[in-house]
Amino acid sequence: MQAKAKKITLYLENGTLDGLVNISETDGWDFGGELYSCPRDNVDALVNNPFINNKIGVYLLLSTDRVYVGQSIDLVSRITQHKLGKDWWERVILFTSKNNELNQSHITYLESKLIQKAIECSTVDSENKTFGNKTCLGIGDAKLLDQYLDEAFFVLELLGINVFKKSKEQTKSQITLSTITEKTEEDRELRAKSETARFLKNKGIIFTKNFSYSKLQEKKNWFWINPKTSFLDEGWMLVLNNQVQKKIYVLKVPKNSFKCSFDIVGTLIVRKDKPYYIDLNIDTDTFVDYRSKLSFKEFIIKEIDY
Repeated sequence: MQAKAKKITLYLENGTLDGLVNISETDGWDFGGELYSCPRDNVDALVNNPFINNKIGVYLLLSTDRVYVGQSIDLVSRITQHKLGKDWWERVILFTSKNNELNQSHITYLESKLIQKAIECSTVDSENKTFGNKTCLGIGDAKLLDQYLDEAFFVLELLGINVFKKSKEQTKSQITLSTITEKTEEDRELRAKSETARFLKNKGIIFTKNFSYSKLQEKKNWFWINPKTSFLDEGWMLVLNNQVQKKIYVLKVPKNSFKCSFDIVGTLIVRKDKPYYIDLNIDTDTFVDYRSKLSFKEFIIKEIDY
């Protein structure tokens, strides 16, 4: 059978796939389907986008080899919650529809199917403990939603996202949650805050109450962190993970080591939109913050290879 031509509308906010992305298929995607994609570092651009206000749909929280699948009748609110509540994910994907043609039963069905697919591929996050909620749909709606998913997998492949594709080593049998095995801490690609913290604790690192974490920014040479301004008065631990060189730097910053302001020379710079957070961009080689020009190198207490 000859393949059908597809016409796809692709919007790249910063001209690359690394920023906010919107994909919609002008024909062939049932329910007026569309995708929004955004890295965690730029998630504010997504949640503040007026085109997704009050949108219903399913969402994916992604790392390189892990996915959490969820649904919501208010995607903006749910993603905002996950930004604070889950620290391991690096990118978010929203599947929705242009005119809110999806309803609660539809997204429940889509969520269930996506979770099952992730289980089969051994990429599902451990917090997806079930196969999704049960829903009753007519055969017509179920067929259309399966076609919606086919288009969803197609656009994910365009973005280079492979969490719903089986690796060559996996067997054809369905993999259940109970058979998914974790990699050892030594073998893991340490990217998430929680994984890195467990790894460091096993190395004997004792954590303080105030703890900030950052991994190397994709295709960049700095660590981006937003610690609370209150940390300056209390002292805090800073963990910087260079996943390219596979090296973790542990820093302890004593209280009153720095002051902060909006623009005063010799102080750390706070965010204009959220002045209770400091905006740090620490160079991977010099450990100097780009904005304030202040060095954090003297506070390194440990370098750990993995």
